[in-house]
Amino acid sequence: MSEESNPLSGSAGETERIVTSLPSSETSVKPPAITPSPLKAAQVLFQNAAQGTLLWRAFIAPAWFFFGILVGIGLVVVYAQFLGPLARALVSQPLDAAMVKQAAREGFFEAIRELQTQSSGNTSQDPQPVDKHAFAVREANGLGNQDAKVSIVEFADYQCPFCGRHHQLVSPMIVAGYVKTGKANFLYKHLAFLGPESVYAAVASECAADQGKFWEYHDYLFTHQNGENRGAFNKDKLIGFGQELHLDMARFEKCVLGEETVARVQADRVEAQKFGVTSTPTFFVNGKPLVGFQSPDEFEQAIEQALRQ
Repeated sequence: MSEESNPLSGSAGETERIVTSLPSSETSVKPPAITPSPLKAAQVLFQNAAQGTLLWRAFIAPAWFFFGILVGIGLVVVYAQFLGPLARALVSQPLDAAMVKQAAREGFFEAIRELQTQSSGNTSQDPQPVDKHAFAVREANGLGNQDAKVSIVEFADYQCPFCGRHHQLVSPMIVAGYVKTGKANFLYKHLAFLGPESVYAAVASECAADQGKFWEYHDYLFTHQNGENRGAFNKDKLIGFGQELHLDMARFEKCVLGEETVARVQADRVEAQKFGVTSTPTFFVNGKPLVGFQSPDEFEQAIEQALRQ
């Protein structure tokens, strides 16, 4: 645009003269302050609040995300510190008959079987049914009338906590209700696979069997479980158990430290493999397999079914 077309154009000197020609009072006067109306002020406040709300909402999703992570971490810590030990204590502590019934109603036995599945990691198929007379019998390891209608065979490991649970909660019912009444016989077999102390304990129980005290020693072992391969069933402890049971200690100690009964333990293991047994406890009721820990009611149903057949 040319200078002629701009009515405000002029030289610097002219501009200066125009300014200096104004009265000094006019050059120092400030424009009056404009006071907004109440309505305008409210609108401004509302707009500011709306912008703040939008900004706040933009942080909601990330905040909840990080809060969820913190809650998850907290739950894991709580389980590890409190609930985990509580669950393990529930599996390891003695229960009386009333507690057993209450626990059964609350799914305790199902929980134990779930723990057993997780701990064994066994994904193989269950054993197939076999003839009830297919198992080799050592009389010292058996209870009851061999001609009874029902034969129950157990493959177990003395370090297995679920075997210990069966011994505490279910075995007394079987012995009192079926073995002592002549309806069933019971045979214990070794599947000592949880480590060296499992083998030592199995060997020691066979040494006790040579002195006619297999079942006393069997019971003593299950009531003295204390974790796997932590020294509870080292050879010194096993020899001490023999002293508690008043065995002939010279004979017993020589047997425990030697290899007199290792072949029996190994024979049971081979038999377990033959019949497809891969975890403990595994039972055969008249040749029909029952794998894992079973509640007293479930075991009773299996025996009653065998009696009816």
